[in-house]
Order: sequence, then structure tokens, then C-alpha cells
Amino acid sequence: MTGNLALTTRVYDGLYSAYKSKLYDVYVLEGGSRSSKTFSIIQFWIRYAYENRGKYERVLVSRRKGTWLTATVLQDFIKALLMYGLYDRRNHNKSLGSGVYKLYDTEFWFLGLDDDQKIHGFESDAFWINEAIEAGYDDYAQIMQRCTGFGILDYNPSEEEHWIYDRVLKRPTSYYSHSTMLHNPFIAPTAKKQILSYEPTDENFTNGTADKRKWMIYGLGLRAKIEGLVFDSYEIIKEIPKWVDWRRYGLDFGYTNDVTACGEVGFLDNTIYIDEQIYKTRMLTGDIIKELRELPRRKIWCDSADPRLVDEIHNAGFNIEAAEKPAGSVKAGIDWMKGKKICITERSINAKKEFDNYTYQQDKNGIWLNEPIDAWNHLIDGTRYVFYMEKIGKRARKISLEGHVF
Repeated sequence: MTGNLALTTRVYDGLYSAYKSKLYDVYVLEGGSRSSKTFSIIQFWIRYAYENRGKYERVLVSRRKGTWLTATVLQDFIKALLMYGLYDRRNHNKSLGSGVYKLYDTEFWFLGLDDDQKIHGFESDAFWINEAIEAGYDDYAQIMQRCTGFGILDYNPSEEEHWIYDRVLKRPTSYYSHSTMLHNPFIAPTAKKQILSYEPTDENFTNGTADKRKWMIYGLGLRAKIEGLVFDSYEIIKEIPKWVDWRRYGLDFGYTNDVTACGEVGFLDNTIYIDEQIYKTRMLTGDIIKELRELPRRKIWCDSADPRLVDEIHNAGFNIEAAEKPAGSVKAGIDWMKGKKICITERSINAKKEFDNYTYQQDKNGIWLNEPIDAWNHLIDGTRYVFYMEKIGKRARKISLEGHVF
């Protein structure tokens, strides 16, 4: 190999040792956020390809949606290859599914579980289902019965009951690994700080960031269903329908820890449509303007926290306005949105993640408060700006802030 795998975690070491023992046909990696599961598995596949050079192998890499796979696992895979000096664009065939990459003599096929025709007839020597908690048992069974070797499943345990627990982990030939961020010495300080903010300590309760369920899932990697969600349902769609003419952009500013997020927001027949456009940290004004110039021109409602930034974007030729944010506006905007059907495009991975994790605060006794935790809400905030300013209306905004129903 051009690079080396000297920097590894206990997650990788355990997986590779179990594989070399030849005792298992399924390897299950369960754990908290940022516990190194994904990167450790990619390191494993790099070594697997190296040790099988001279022999043609086919590895299926999958996730529930092909668009989610392309935006997450495939990007992480390429980053790892670049880090080890192994990436060669000539070996990357982007015309099949989400892409096929040939490393040494092993082909890694990136296919979404939603690609029924390819998945249900796909024969492999090994496979990996990322975020397997999202997948159905039939998907797993179809892949497993056409695999001549072994499979890897990884996930955050965001469900208390699941087919993995009952139909995979109880098998004697299934390897199980549990990990938390404490098993990852390479975790970014900002990511670690965010996860630690969920721990139910006095300080976190005071700051309004404590979340017992999120701490169990993302911090401790324990099985628990997220409760207290602000939005309890949404629908995944391919794209915003072309006949939805009413469209705006909602823009929320961030920089180091928080992202700058922009979503295209549509509305028709009591339905909210959200299509993620921007979701990045460390964006300067010029970077934001450059990204916005790539998008169709629409009215932009944005965060009012930085008037200078708003003026600079406006002076660059955009129809942008800061949204009003008086006391009570968050609740008013959320209440209005909760009365509508919400549709998120399948490529909007971060929007989905926000809606899956945006929860109300709890007090020390576990009582839910009518105040959301200020996290997992960047695209949601941008969406709320749009509807608070344009659909609720001035009179209704005034009434809602006085505590009345509108």
C-alpha cells in the first residue's frame, strides 16, 4: 500500500481480529456518534482489498437511499483513499449506481437499497450496509443470500426494537462490537463538545442542551428511541414537484461550530417542501455569495444576527431580508409548521438528520418543556424564517406573540 494503517482505533482492531479468526459471517458495529465506526470500516476495506490483490472481489456498499450513500459513505471512502495516497480517478466509474471504485483487484459497488433492480440480483463476495438501522430485514436477507462471504452492519442504536437485535445478533456466527466517542482518539473537539452537551448534568440543564435520550444514543451508544421530537413525522420525496410555484430560500448563518445552511422552501396545498442547498461550516461572505449564485434567483429570508453579512449579500445583487425574531417567534413559527405536512427531498440528508433529532428541552425530572433545544435546527430555522415572515402574516404574528391561537 502507498499509505499505512498505523493510526487505528479499537473499533478497527476488533473488527480486523474478528475477521481473521474466520468465526463469523456478519460483523455488527453498534455505537454512538463519532465513535470511528465508519472510518474504521473503510480502513478495514482498504486492507481487505490489499490482502486480496490478484483476486477479483466484488464488495457491495449500501445504505437506504442512493443519494444518502453518495453524500456520506462514498465521500468518506474517497477522503480515506486520498489520505492514504490511493485514490486514482481512472479507477472510479461514476456511471453505475452511486459509483464503482476499483482498489487493487477489488470492486466496491456503491448502490442504494432503493435501487431494487440492481440490489435484489446483486452477487457479492462481501457487503456493508451503513446506518443499517434504516434498512429493512428483507433488504438484508436479499443481499445476504447472494453473498459468498460476509457482511458488515453499522448503526447508531436509535431504536429500542429492531430486526438486527432479534434476527442477527442472536446468531452464534455474528460478531458484535459496541463503541462510543471515547474509543476514538481522533474525534474533532467541536464534535466531542456537541455530544457532551447532551449529557444530563446540572450545567447542561441550565444551558438548555441536556437530552437524556440523545446522550444514551449518541454519547453512550445505547439503544433508545429519540423522544420529545418537535416534528414527529415527515415524508421523503425525490424532488420538489415542478408545479410548486411558491418557493423561497431560508438562510441560517453559522461559522465555526454551527453551519451556514440554506434550503429551498416550497409551499402548496398545506404542504411544506424542503430541498437542502447549502450546509457548510467556515463560510465567509464571499463563499456564501458564490454558492447562492449557483442557485435560481429567489427571495431569501435569513438570520438577523449579522446585519453586516445581510447587507453584503444584498449589495451583491440578491433579494435578501432579515427575518424578525422577537420573543415567542420560535414557538409561533414551529406551531404553524406543525400544522402542515412536511416533505423533504431524498438528497437533503442534513435536513432529514435535523428533523430526526430536533427535540424539546427536559427538566431534571424528565418533564418536557415547550421550548426546543437550540441544536439540530439550522435548516429548520431557515424554513421557519420563511413561513414566519410570509405565511403567518403581520397580524397573526402579533396575535401569536400575545399568546393567542391564530
